[in-house]
Parts: sequence; C-alpha cells; structure tokens
Amino acid sequence: MSSGNERDFVEALIRRNRYLVLSSTNGKDPWAAPLEYMADDKLNLYFFSTVDSRHACDIEMNEKVAVAIFDSDQPEYSADLSASLNGVQIEATARKVPENEYSEAIIAAIEALKPPMPPYAVYQLRPRTFYLPKITKGVNVRTEVK
Repeated sequence: MSSGNERDFVEALIRRNRYLVLSSTNGKDPWAAPLEYMADDKLNLYFFSTVDSRHACDIEMNEKVAVAIFDSDQPEYSADLSASLNGVQIEATARKVPENEYSEAIIAAIEALKPPMPPYAVYQLRPRTFYLPKITKGVNVRTEVK
C-alpha cells in the first residue's frame, strides 16, 4: 500500500467507526478507556467525558496519549498470518476544549446528545503520528503513515 493509500485507509477507518480506546497515564499507572468519538476534517478526534473521569484527570497532568481504532468485524486472525489487520494506532496530544472554541459540529452533537454540561466536557485528541499494523514475512509490524 502506498503512503497516499495508507493515509486514505486511515481516514476511511476513522470515519466509518464510532469507538476508540484511549490510553492515558497519570505518570505512574496506565489507563485505557473505550470512548465514542467524532472526527473533524483534519482528523482531530473529539469525545465527551466527565471532568472527574480517570482519563480526564490524566490528561490534565499529561497531554500525551495513545489511541487505537479498529474494525471489530474484521476477519478472524489466521494461523498462517494472512488476515489483514484493520486498525490504526495513534500517538496524540489531548486537551479539554474550552466552550468558546466549540465548533458547529460539537454544538450540534451537544444538542443531539444532550449530555449534562457540566460535569461533562468536550476533549480533543490531536494526532501526531498514525501507525498501521501490518504482517510482513509472517511478522506483525507497525508502519508509520505519512
């Protein structure tokens, strides 16, 4: 897959899915949280969360996070290592979005979902690097997507 096709694959994967796994840390202990998300045209990811959730507290202390998004209906992993892996791993920075920066899409999502605000807040994940898992010569490796 060429780098242009890889980037298209990443964008399509992000757009057709609704859930991600966010990994954060408080500097001592790791944490993983499954979250529903939406993406903007720059592939920034947004989610709603309570401000006192463990991952929100981690983000306040450390903006560096990791994200995994994958198709849960992909083919079962095969013994001959031939199944394609439909997922993306992301290194990102995270932040709580101030209300004065809410986009029209965020405002529309708030109106549609009607989450109690506060204690819920909007968080943004800004991807720094995308990685695709691939099988090369029988070995599962990550390829950085440009």
